[in-house]
Amino acid sequence: MVASVLLGWCVASAFAVPAAPNWLPAFTAPMHPSASGLEPGDLAGPSFKNQTVRMFVRPTLAGPRLRLVLSNQYGTAPLRVEAVRVALRVGGNAIDPSTDREVRFSGASVVVIPPGRTATSEPISLAVDGRRDVAVSLFFLERSGAVSWHLQGTRTTAVSATGNQTAARTFEPALTTRGLYFLAAVHVDAAPDASLVVAFGDSITDGAGSTVDLETSWPARLFHRLSTRGGKPVGVLNAGLGGNRLLSDGYGPKGLHRFERDVLAQRGVKAVILLEGINDIGRAPPGGLDAARIIEGYRQLIQRARDKGLKVYGGTLTPMAGHAYFTPEHEALREAVNAWIRGSGAFDAVVDFEAAVRDPAHPDAMPASLTVDGLHPNDLGYEGMAQAIDLRLLE
Repeated sequence: MVASVLLGWCVASAFAVPAAPNWLPAFTAPMHPSASGLEPGDLAGPSFKNQTVRMFVRPTLAGPRLRLVLSNQYGTAPLRVEAVRVALRVGGNAIDPSTDREVRFSGASVVVIPPGRTATSEPISLAVDGRRDVAVSLFFLERSGAVSWHLQGTRTTAVSATGNQTAARTFEPALTTRGLYFLAAVHVDAAPDASLVVAFGDSITDGAGSTVDLETSWPARLFHRLSTRGGKPVGVLNAGLGGNRLLSDGYGPKGLHRFERDVLAQRGVKAVILLEGINDIGRAPPGGLDAARIIEGYRQLIQRARDKGLKVYGGTLTPMAGHAYFTPEHEALREAVNAWIRGSGAFDAVVDFEAAVRDPAHPDAMPASLTVDGLHPNDLGYEGMAQAIDLRLLE
């Protein structure tokens, strides 16, 4: 009898099929061109030659392995990256050498990415848990050319003076920025029951005005709340892009266009929180925009998300008095859009960001204690925005 049981166990073990990996995006950085020509306000990014670029990101899903996605989406020539390494950050631009890993693409340490394409690395055995930054170091021997980048992240990026410093524990940077260069995503082999919510918006979602190298943007604070509540793992993808507009290109493709790339094409997404339109209003010439156009843009995004089975939560536009965007006409537009968000029933639920940060005595403004410039919240303001989100919507 015992022998039969053991034989059965051995046969079952011999034919056991390993669980398939569950690759989900645990971090994404919406890309925009270095000098797109879409609008005079677009900013030119740097290029690199014989330099190492070390960037830091915080994956919002845990897992034993990860993959990198590098992008040459806006390149005009093939992008050659001579060496890529990942490690866990220990402070400043220093890494933990015991976690340092070489990254390979189709068996090679060098990757060449054609214009308009991306490259996904082989799986890397490096456990992440959502509590530590991952350092991604790229070495460019040849001139990198036109950069596909994310202008304003919430981490300090270090650029070396010369040479391949990808394996160095630390190095003295010749330049520090807040940009993310060619790094479009980090995928994690996540738990089978993991899911994602996308925070889709502009610089207020990106985290402009928050303290650099801390987790204080509203999507980051939302992730902190989700990760400490227990239950199934829910990651948060920050799809904020500074200066971005819903209806018009400039500072990256308009929201109506990039929604496919940054939300609908992302595997594992169950819901999206939409907070975009303040740049459309603030940069509109007199008489050049009405609320109906923004509302129609929202309706399009809502329908496209629902066609993919996603829940869509509408965020009210936050106050802007005290900023150059503010005029009586712009304020009337903002209030009209917010009235529709709250009262139309078009969204699955409403997140009242405005109510979370407005000054009760002056509802067209944020109190000085919650903002850095009248438009962008500070750390305390972003915390209030995150607290305004009912976590039951994301379970």
